[in-house]
This record gives sequence, structure tokens and C-alpha cells, in this order.
Amino acid sequence: MLRYLLLLTGLMLLASAPVMADQGKALFDSGKYPDAVAWWKQASETRRDHEAEFRLGDYYESGGVEPENLPEAAKWYAMAAEGGHAGAQFALGSFYEAGAGVEKSIEKAALWYGKCASRNIANCQFNLGRLSSSGEVENQDLVEAYKWYYLSAKNGFLEFDAEELVTLAARLTSDQKREAVKRAIAFKPVE
Repeated sequence: MLRYLLLLTGLMLLASAPVMADQGKALFDSGKYPDAVAWWKQASETRRDHEAEFRLGDYYESGGVEPENLPEAAKWYAMAAEGGHAGAQFALGSFYEAGAGVEKSIEKAALWYGKCASRNIANCQFNLGRLSSSGEVENQDLVEAYKWYYLSAKNGFLEFDAEELVTLAARLTSDQKREAVKRAIAFKPVE
């Protein structure tokens, strides 16, 4: 009986984990914006709900309900990104790349794109490849850039004849391209 109760309790906890963020979205979708924001903030505070933090970042970035507040959006995206939320990692990388709500930093943009690229997120792989091949990142590695472009294409983000990939391919030797593809094939996403 005790084992049954423990199992039931565990299932209830698992089932309720995303509820707060989902309730916040339901409130938001019904036009109850202050209530939605309160739900998301409570979910962040009490449960470190990274989806709720991401939604708060999106809320403050969009400017749809109240004026855009990019520093506040960056704060919430950072909390969610540090917790492993891939969408927030991409958003935070974009903020650092553009200097939106944070001080512009290509290195920090590459760091956050790298975190979600390593999780096999195609748009992060593309942006990391673009930054890595642009000359803006300190330790430029064109073979690694080609690997990220290759993986983003494999994941459906761009075609193999995309301008970025073709331009980079023209800068590499055949051996470098083979090495990049070899790295891409050996790539194992992190969870």
C-alpha cells in the first residue's frame, strides 16, 4: 500500500510540474495578463520553472501588452537559459549578439548559441556556424563553423546550397570539408 501511495504521489508531482506555466498561458490567452505574469513569476520562484521564465522573457520582449522592456526580458531569458531552456538560450544568444537589453558580446552570443547547438537545435547550430565563420569570434574555426552549418542543414534549417554554406565551403580545402563532415557525423547531442 505504501509503495502504491509513493508511486501515486510521484505521478501526481510529475503531472503537475508544467501546470503553473500552462495555467499562466491559459490566463494570458484569455487576456488576464497581470494574472499570467503573477503565475509565471510564482512558478519561477517556487519551482524554478524554466518554461515560465522563458514566457516572462517573451512577454517583456514582445511589447504586445505593455511597453517592451528588453533588460527585463534578458533577465528572465537568462534565468531560463541557465536552467537549460533551449529557446531561452537561443533568445539570450540573440540578445547578446544584437546588444538588446544587455551589453553586446559576440563571445557570450556564441556561448549561448553553443549551449543550444550542442542539444541539436538547428537555428542555434546555424547561428553558431554564422558567428564562427564571420571572423567576429576570437578563436575562429572554419572547420567547426562548417560542421555547425552542416548539422543545421541536416536538421532542416537550411539547404546545402544555402549562400552561407557555399561561401564558407569556398574558403575551405577538401580536407577541411571532410574533417567538418567527419565531426558532424561524430556529433552526439547533449540532453
